[in-house]
Amino acid sequence: MKWWQIKKRDRDLERELRSDLELEEEEQRENGLSPEDARYAARRAFGNATLIREQTQEVWGWSAAEHLGRDVQYAFRRLRKSPGVTCTAILTLALGVGSVTAVFSVVYAVLLSPYPFHDPGQIVIWRESIREIENVAPLLPDNYRHYLNLKAQAHSIQDAAILQNPAFTVSTGDDHPHVAEGLAVSSNFFSVLGVSPLLGRSFLPDEDQEGRDREVILTWSGWQRLFHGDPSILDKTLRINGEQRTVIGVLPKAFRFPVMSVMPSEATRGSTERYEIFTPLVPSSLERTANDAEFNFLVVARLRDGVSIRAAQSELDGIEKATARADRLSIHLSVIVEPFSEEITGDAKKPLWLLLAAIAGVLLMACVNLAILQIVRGVARDHDTALRSALGAGSARLVQGVLIENLLIGLAGGLAGVAFAFLGERIFVRIAAVLPRLNEVHLSTPTLAFALALSLITSLGFGILPALRALHVVPLRALQESSARLSGNKRATRSRRVLIALEIACSVTLLIVTGLVIRSFSHLLTQDRQFTAQHVVLAKADLSGVRYGGGQYLANPGADQGSLERDAMIDRTLDRLHSLPGIDQAAVTSVMPLTGDMNVDGLRRPDHPVPEGQVPMANRRLVSPGYFNSLGIPLLKGRDFSLADREKFRAVILSEKAAKAVFPGENPLGHTILHWGHIYTVIGITADARINDLKRDTPLFYLPYWDFPPFTPVFIVRSSQAVQTLGPEMRKIIWDVDPDISIPTMTSLDDQVDESVATERFQSVILSSFGVAALLLAVLGIYGVLAYSVSMRTQEFGIRIALGSDRLGLARRVLMDAFYPLISGVLLGLLGAAAASRWVGSLLYETRAVDPWAIGLSLAVLLVAALLAALLPVRRAVSVDPVEALRSD
Repeated sequence: MKWWQIKKRDRDLERELRSDLELEEEEQRENGLSPEDARYAARRAFGNATLIREQTQEVWGWSAAEHLGRDVQYAFRRLRKSPGVTCTAILTLALGVGSVTAVFSVVYAVLLSPYPFHDPGQIVIWRESIREIENVAPLLPDNYRHYLNLKAQAHSIQDAAILQNPAFTVSTGDDHPHVAEGLAVSSNFFSVLGVSPLLGRSFLPDEDQEGRDREVILTWSGWQRLFHGDPSILDKTLRINGEQRTVIGVLPKAFRFPVMSVMPSEATRGSTERYEIFTPLVPSSLERTANDAEFNFLVVARLRDGVSIRAAQSELDGIEKATARADRLSIHLSVIVEPFSEEITGDAKKPLWLLLAAIAGVLLMACVNLAILQIVRGVARDHDTALRSALGAGSARLVQGVLIENLLIGLAGGLAGVAFAFLGERIFVRIAAVLPRLNEVHLSTPTLAFALALSLITSLGFGILPALRALHVVPLRALQESSARLSGNKRATRSRRVLIALEIACSVTLLIVTGLVIRSFSHLLTQDRQFTAQHVVLAKADLSGVRYGGGQYLANPGADQGSLERDAMIDRTLDRLHSLPGIDQAAVTSVMPLTGDMNVDGLRRPDHPVPEGQVPMANRRLVSPGYFNSLGIPLLKGRDFSLADREKFRAVILSEKAAKAVFPGENPLGHTILHWGHIYTVIGITADARINDLKRDTPLFYLPYWDFPPFTPVFIVRSSQAVQTLGPEMRKIIWDVDPDISIPTMTSLDDQVDESVATERFQSVILSSFGVAALLLAVLGIYGVLAYSVSMRTQEFGIRIALGSDRLGLARRVLMDAFYPLISGVLLGLLGAAAASRWVGSLLYETRAVDPWAIGLSLAVLLVAALLAALLPVRRAVSVDPVEALRSD
C-alpha cells in the first residue's frame, strides 16, 4: 500500500470516528444531558482527536521503525504534557547518579585502583612490636639488624627493601634551599616494586655504603620542576642537604609512590604528588648492630608466588622470636605483616566506605522517588493505555511505549548526572585533601559511561512495573474510571505509601548518623585543650645539613660539633625574634604541634626501678624558656626553665598525666628521672595540654632544648600580627642567621589546629551534604505524592465542599496521607540508625552512639520539613472551587 493510500484511509477512518463521536454526543443529549455534559461524556468514550489519529495509524500496519519513531514522538508529547513531573524525575535521577559517580571515582582511586607496580597484590609492609610497650605503641618501625636477619632467613619473602622518609633540603642555584619530599631507600627498592627508571639506572648494591651514596634518582615531577624536563639530565648535579649529588635516573611518569611514614599512622595525606627525590639509604654503625633499639625504618617486601600474608607473618614472627631468644634479649619481639594498600589507606578506608554507603542511600532515595513518580504516572496513564488497547495496540506496543518514555528520562538524567559528577568530584577532592592518592582521582571515560549506564538501568528498572501494569489494564473499566477513582486505587496508594516510608527510613538513618558525626566534631572543637591557639605563628626550620651534623652518627649527643652549631643557631634566632616589635613571647620546640606522637621514651626513676614492660612512656619535647607562656599552657606547680639552668643542673618538666604515672600519690617536685644516661630533676608540672593530638591528652615530658638541640626546630611567636605580616619577618631573621637553612613550614597555630581536624571536618561536611540531599529527596517525595493525590482528587474535594464538608477536615485527610508512611518510616529509620551507629561508633569522639540530642534534632528537622512539604498541597485542597472542580475532569 502506498503512503498516499495510507494517508487517505487515515483520513477516512478519522472522519468515521469523528462521526461516531458526534452520534455519541447526540445520544447523550437525548438521554437528558446538557450539550456541554454530552460533549464531555462522548470525549471520555472516544478520546481526543490527536490520539484517535495515532491509533488509526496502528490499524494500517506501519513498519517497526515507523512504530518506534511514533512511540518516541508520543513519549516526548507525554513528557511535555507534565513538565513538572518530568523535570522532577530527571533532576532526581541526575542528583543520585551524579553523586554516586563522584564518590565512587574517589573510592576507586583511593581504595580499589591498583598501584603502578608489578603485581602490587604481592607487596607487603612489615613492622615490629614489643610486648612490653604494646599498650602504648602497638606497632613500631623496623630495626635494621632485624631486617637483615629476616630477609636472609625467610623463604616466604622473594625480596625486601628498607626505607626512611627524611626531608631533603634542595638547592639548584644561588637561591635559598627549599625542602623537597623524598625517600632514602636500599639499593633493591625499585626491583622489589618491579619498576625500572625511564632514563638512566637504579642504585647499585655498593651505593648504600657511606662515602659512595652520592647518587639521586628523580621522579618525573621532580625532573620537570627542578630541571624543566632537560633531556640531558643524567650526570647533572643537585645540592641536597649541603652536598652535591649526581642524578643517575628518572622514573616513569606513571610512577607514584604513595606518601608513607616510618611511624605508624603518621603519614601526611594530600592530593599532591609528594615524593620527588630518592637517595641511597646508609644506616649508621649503631643502626647496623643495635638489637633492642634504633627502630627507625620501614620495610617493603614482595611475597613469593602462592604465599599468603598469614603464612608470611607466621614465618617472620617465628624467626623473630627465635632470634630474640637466641640473643637473650630482655624484650619480647614480634612481626606484623600487612598488605601494602592497608598501610596507605587503613585510616581512610572506614570513612570512605561510610560515605559510599551514605551516597548509596541517597541514590536509593532517588530511585524510590523515581518509582513513586512512575507509579503515579502509570495510574494516570491507564485511561490512555485502555484507549490505545481498545483501538488495536498490542501488548508489545504498549510496553514499548512506556519503556521508551523511561528511556528518555534515563538518558536526560544520565547526561545531567555526568555534569553533576564533574562538579561533585571537584568539590569532593577540594575538601578531601586529607585522603591519600587524591592525585589519582579523575572521571575517566569508563566512569562516565558507568554513570550513563547506571542512569538508564535505574530508569528502565523502575519503569518495568508501570510497563507491565499496562498489560493488565481492562479497557472498559479504565475508560469508565474518574480521576477520583484513579487516585483512590488501593494498590497504587499502598505502593506509594510503602515507598515513601522506605524513603523516610533512609533519610532518618542518614540524618541521625550525620547528627552524630557533627556532634562528635563539635565536641572536638569546643573541648578544653589547655592551650591557646590565637595569635601564635609557627616557623619550622630544617637543620639537616652537614654543618649541623645531619645524617651523622653522634657518639656524644648534645656535645658534638653539630649540636653546638644547632644550639648557636637557635640562640641567635630566638634573640632576634625577641627583638621584633609587637612580639609578646618567642620560644622553640622540637616537634610541630598537633602532628601526633613523636619521640616516645620511657620515664625511669633511679630510686624506683621497674621491669621494662612497666616503665611509663611519654612523648619527649625539647623546649626553651617561655614555651609554656607562648602556647598558654598552664604551669600547675613549680617553675619554667631558665637560662640559669644551662650551667647549673639538668631539669625536666612533666605533664600532669606523666607525673601521676611516674610518681603516683607523690609530689614529683625535687624528684629525679633517668634519661640519656643523665639524672634530671623535676622542677615543674604542667596541665595536660592536647598539643600532640586534640583527641588525646598524651603524657609529655619537657627537656631544655640545649641538652640536645633539635634538627627541625619549630620557632613559636605570640603576637597580634597576622601570619601574612609576621611570616616574612621570621623568614628574614632565620635566613639572616643562616641563608642555607630551608623553612618548610610557616603557618599559624590556628591553621595547624584546622589541619589536625581535617579528617573529621571532611566527614562532617560530606555527611552533612548527603544528609541535606536525603532530606530534600524525602521532602520532594512527600510533596510529590500529596500534590499528585490532591490534583487527582480535585473533583472529590469539590463535591465534599459543595455538600458542606469542613475545610479543616479536608486538610486533615490530606495530612493523613503523609502521616502513616511518615510514622512507619521514622520507626524503620530508627532501627537502621541503631545498626549504623554501632558501625560508625569508632569514628565518634566523646559522643555516644545513642545520643539523644543528635537523634532528637534529626527527627525534629525531618518532621518540620515534612510538615512544610505538606502545606502547599493542603492549601490547594482546602481552596478548591466546587464549580470548577466538578467541570475539571
